[in-house]
Amino acid sequence: MIVINYVFAFFGLLIASYTDIKTREVPDWLNFSLMGLGFGVSAIYSLMFNSFNYLLSSIIGFAVAFVLGYLMYYTGQWGGGDSKMLMALGALIGIDIHAGFPVIITLLINIMIVGAFYGLFWSMALAIINRKKVKVRLKEKMVSKNILIMRRIIIAICIIGIISFFFVPLLFKIPVLILVGSIFFIFYLWLMIKIVEEVAMEKYVPLTDLTEGDWVLEEVFVGKEKICSKKDLGLSNEQIAKLIKLKSKHKKSKIKIKVGIPFLPSFLIGFIALLIAGNWIGLLF
Repeated sequence: MIVINYVFAFFGLLIASYTDIKTREVPDWLNFSLMGLGFGVSAIYSLMFNSFNYLLSSIIGFAVAFVLGYLMYYTGQWGGGDSKMLMALGALIGIDIHAGFPVIITLLINIMIVGAFYGLFWSMALAIINRKKVKVRLKEKMVSKNILIMRRIIIAICIIGIISFFFVPLLFKIPVLILVGSIFFIFYLWLMIKIVEEVAMEKYVPLTDLTEGDWVLEEVFVGKEKICSKKDLGLSNEQIAKLIKLKSKHKKSKIKIKVGIPFLPSFLIGFIALLIAGNWIGLLF
C-alpha cells in the first residue's frame, strides 16, 4: 500500500465528482494524470526499495480495472469518464498478488452498492422536482398498450401468488409473499424510473453543444450513411464534427440525447467507505 497514492485518489475523485455534477463530464486530463501518478509513484517506490513489486502491482491493478471498466462501458452501464477513472484507481491502488483479496475489487463493490442507492435517490429527487410532468406522463403510460399488458401479467402473477399462499406449507408462506411483493414493487419502480428518464433526462440540444460521450436517442442519416444512432455507446468527436459539417444535408439543428446521472460521487463515497471499513470483503475469505 502506497499511502500517497490514496491521497491522490481521494483528491482526484473529489475534483471528478465536482466536474461530473457541474458539467456531466470528467476531464481526460484528470483521469490520465491520475494514471500517470499511479505508475510514476509506483516506479519511484520500486527504485527506492529495489523491488519491482510496486510497479507490477500498479500494472496489474490497471489491467484488471481496464477489463472491468471496458465491460461496464460496452454494456452501457458507465460513461467513458467513469471507466477511465476506474482504470486510474487501478493504477493508483494496484493489486499486490501476495496480499490476498484485491482492494480494487472491494472498491468496485462499494461503488456498486453506493451507486444503487445513489441512483435511486437521484431519480426520486428528479421525480419530485418534475412532479407535474411525471404525473402527466404516468397517466399516459398507464393506459399505453405495452404497459397495460405488463400490468395484467403482474396482477395475474400476484393473484396466483396470493392464492398459493393459502396452500403452500408454512415454511414457504413468507417467501411467497416476499416474491409477490418484490415483483409488484420492482415493476412499478422500473416504470417510475423510466418515466423520470423520459421527463427529466431526455432533451434536445444544439449540435454545437454536443460533447464526446453524449448518448443520442435518435438516428441521423445523410443519404445511406448513418452518422449516429441510439445504439452508439456515446458520441465520438468524429461523429460530432460530421453532424455539424453535414448539418445542411441532414437538416437537424438539434438532436435528442439522454443526460446521465453524475455517477462519480458514487466513486467518491465508495472510496471513503473503503478508507473507513477497509478491505471488508477480503475479511470474508
